[in-house]
Amino acid sequence: MLSTIGQSRIANLATAGEANDAQKILEEVDKAVQSEGWHFNRFNDEELPVGTAYIAHSTNGAVITTTVPHYLVKDEKVTNNGVSLTVSSISGLTATLSEAPGANTTFYAERIAVPSDALNIDLSIYRYSSVDPITRGKFLFDRRTSSYKFTDKVKAVVTHQLPFETTTDTGEPAIPEYARRYIVMKAARIFAQRHVGDPQLVQMAGMEEAEARMNLIHKESENGDYSIFNSPLSNYTVVRDAGTAVSYTTEN
Repeated sequence: MLSTIGQSRIANLATAGEANDAQKILEEVDKAVQSEGWHFNRFNDEELPVGTAYIAHSTNGAVITTTVPHYLVKDEKVTNNGVSLTVSSISGLTATLSEAPGANTTFYAERIAVPSDALNIDLSIYRYSSVDPITRGKFLFDRRTSSYKFTDKVKAVVTHQLPFETTTDTGEPAIPEYARRYIVMKAARIFAQRHVGDPQLVQMAGMEEAEARMNLIHKESENGDYSIFNSPLSNYTVVRDAGTAVSYTTEN
């Protein structure tokens, strides 16, 4: 990215100056590109269980106190030490439960936690027609019921943000080279546009970016094995029979 604007490369990351600006832009573009959802970071039918998120707190009888917002609401069900409890009242960072908890860790019994690296979560309308979940903070929020309450686990399409590069030899997941190349080229073009603004320089960087994206799309199609019949609607249209045929009424 520095070489794009004619600057010398650096051996170590900096905390200020153009090198630091380049790093911030790279991080920004990395998240934006991965948010699009690709074969390497989007997973279908990923199971998101209920009741895995928890609150660490201190306990005084039936009253629990947290050091950070707990997001509990009145009458919400929680579990503590395997016992089901109900939130009786809320006051700031404290909450009163239906009885004294037996441990200093309480679980949200009816909430689904969002994975910390999730960029997007989507549920199929064909499988879950009665809920309309969106990501809100650390949890899934059902717009249909205007609550965080879920009675069962769900399977969702989850787009994760993977590490930009592998930093260890332990097989840490990272984005593939063709995606990394595109992210760098796009970040380099934005960096040149913001710091230099030379139209010819930006145009040249844009050409490299376009070439890198073309290769990304090619690899995405090759690895994803996409087909129009992967769509539930297209599949339904092809396999429907007389039992699913639409009847028409003719009027004179």
